[in-house]
Amino acid sequence: MTTTQRIVDFYQWAMEKGDPKTADWPLVATTWPTIALVGMYLFVVKVGPKIMETRKAYNLREVLIVYNFALFIASVLDIPNFNYMCEPVHYVRGDPRLNRLARICYIYWLSKFVEYFGSFFFILRKKNNQLSFLHVYHHAGMSILFWMVSKYVAAYFAPAINSFVHVVMYAYYGLAAISPQMQPYLWWKAHITKLQLTQFVILLIYWVNVFGNNCMAGFPQREIFYLKWIFVASLLVLFSNFYIGSYLKPKHNASRNNTEKKFS
Repeated sequence: MTTTQRIVDFYQWAMEKGDPKTADWPLVATTWPTIALVGMYLFVVKVGPKIMETRKAYNLREVLIVYNFALFIASVLDIPNFNYMCEPVHYVRGDPRLNRLARICYIYWLSKFVEYFGSFFFILRKKNNQLSFLHVYHHAGMSILFWMVSKYVAAYFAPAINSFVHVVMYAYYGLAAISPQMQPYLWWKAHITKLQLTQFVILLIYWVNVFGNNCMAGFPQREIFYLKWIFVASLLVLFSNFYIGSYLKPKHNASRNNTEKKFS
């Protein structure tokens, strides 16, 4: 058997091993729709700023208000009866609770594509400095990761904690878009990044508990948990670097400059 045939066989096997509850839902059956949408996103992020170079920046204030508050509302998840510490994976149909949990994860995953518009709005407003590697990596990676969640393992803890962070984050962005006069009331911007870092630490510890307590019994795709752990660990590193560069180093440099001026 050739290497190519082995890859094809593995892909077919992996596509057949998904959760039967979500097998027939739009975009879930295979990974190709997700790959196409992520590819489109990366293409627009790459080409969009070049197209906008000779164009006037758009204001989009009203659009941003509606967009951010819509995502704020969408981030308020329904809470099913769920064991937060150790929820076994069940590949069964007909259980209303498990079906509701699968729908929540599915809707949460689809919202990752809606969040692409935040990047597109940066391009139209010529805020290209916001299109950092962290920003693009985060959006593209979350789309792929939560396709895996919808395909293989409907779990509530990660979407729930991330949605809580998004409630705070999109409330901030929505208020910031209303008027510059809102800025004095938005002192909590830096705390959003702290909240994001906290969620990553909680998730990493939570998944260690999942590994250690055999919560994956009956789940054939254990590698998905390992990929989730590695991805979130990478986000913790990248967001930590962002926080240090944005909030700690400026204070250190300002303090050093004040000291130099005092003794000069």
